[in-house]
Amino acid sequence: MTMASYHWVVLVLACTCALSGALAARDLADDPSMAARHEQWMGKYGRVYSDAPEKARRLEVFKANVAFIESTNAGNSKFWLEANQFADITEDEFRAIHTGYKPAAAADKGRSTGFRYANASLDDLPASVDWRTNGAVTPVKDQGQCGTHYALR
Repeated sequence: MTMASYHWVVLVLACTCALSGALAARDLADDPSMAARHEQWMGKYGRVYSDAPEKARRLEVFKANVAFIESTNAGNSKFWLEANQFADITEDEFRAIHTGYKPAAAADKGRSTGFRYANASLDDLPASVDWRTNGAVTPVKDQGQCGTHYALR
């Protein structure tokens, strides 16, 4: 699991709910109470959708996220997950909204950025680089008596 995926899971699912293994085993897609559960969740988080098709799509995303939550809780004794304010958005939507991640559009995939390393090969790279001489590292500064003087010992 990538670090971004891990953060998404942590943000999407709050670690507070203890659900039974039997609850996780049921088929959420055929559960008539899932729509009621979604309605209750919408009320809790003040979610309102623009139209019926959007609400239906968000219900499907909510079902998928709840299925993930319950399957994780069923085989896990170290932590518990619960649907939070992000339970009606997909992972890609969460990344785009909260991390700046923008998946490449189909038209952009394969298009060159124009950047190229000119005449570069791994054999031409130096064995080491002193970043201090290249101006990338600043000298150590005197911290004075700000309470961190022990770090200079």
